[in-house]
Amino acid sequence: MDYFINKKGWLKWFKGWLIIDCAIRDKNIVYLCLRKDLSPEAASSVFEHDIPSELVSIFLDEERLDFRYGGVGVTGFNKPTLGVSRIPKGQGLLTARNSDGQTYVVGSGSSWPNEYIDKDSWPIIQRIKCINNYAYAVGLGRKVYKRSDIGVWVKHEKGFPKVDSSIEQGFKDIDAFSETDMYAVGGHGDIWHFDGTQWRAIVFPTNVQLNTVVCAPDGQVYIGAERGDLWSGRNTSWKRVYEGNSSLLWNDIVWFSNKLWLSSDYEFCVWDGKSLLPVEHDGQPIPITGHLDAYDGLLIIANQTEVWSFNGSAWQTIAAPY
Repeated sequence: MDYFINKKGWLKWFKGWLIIDCAIRDKNIVYLCLRKDLSPEAASSVFEHDIPSELVSIFLDEERLDFRYGGVGVTGFNKPTLGVSRIPKGQGLLTARNSDGQTYVVGSGSSWPNEYIDKDSWPIIQRIKCINNYAYAVGLGRKVYKRSDIGVWVKHEKGFPKVDSSIEQGFKDIDAFSETDMYAVGGHGDIWHFDGTQWRAIVFPTNVQLNTVVCAPDGQVYIGAERGDLWSGRNTSWKRVYEGNSSLLWNDIVWFSNKLWLSSDYEFCVWDGKSLLPVEHDGQPIPITGHLDAYDGLLIIANQTEVWSFNGSAWQTIAAPY
């Protein structure tokens, strides 16, 4: 098999590790988060933050085989989540779900110090989303932060009531049409809108779990919900456009090539405005599920052992076992 990452690169960075997340900085640079593949017995004997992680960079415009990848080992990161910033610099961000929101930074320089999103405040970051080229982080207990500069995370909390946190509160995801028209979702039907000044609660027709949100170029806000449901709407008007029957939430929802793409651990589908269909190419199903990202004319999907890309016309296997 001829994969973009050669066997040498696979053995160095992938063999014995599981891919858990992916993020696109631009059409030429993709980041992956991997964690050590431990046996159930070994995993049960250590704390989550003791499982080693890797942050791997893939350079899609590099012709030299041994220069197409690079990586770094990261320790002490509890259930890390991966994202990117493009302002003030193009960088990959790996954030731990811990008391500080500790963040490992790579890109646009040889070395960067760790950042702390909200030290000693337990932000419990669930997702990093790049909006208007800035990185935003959302966490449980309705936490929202903007990375306004390198090492500077600004908390956006105006409008949220001062109440004790509960599982019914968000957030799991955030997206925006602009910095004055943002939506954050999570918890049990917990949706909030930011108008550039403060957050306001939005009445939603159901209190099921919400996990993903996309503010799409077609003017609609799409929300992935419990059972694999898909909701569409805006402001106070919402409609369930697809009723799922899955035991899993969608991992990621992205807009690419004028369509909505959705992925979970079991499904990889596209919403064409009328139906939710398995992703196919030239009449053949694309046999991969997992985590998803799209930006700059490129779509990436990764399961635990493989990474595939799609440029709108052709699929390519970036990495897979040898």
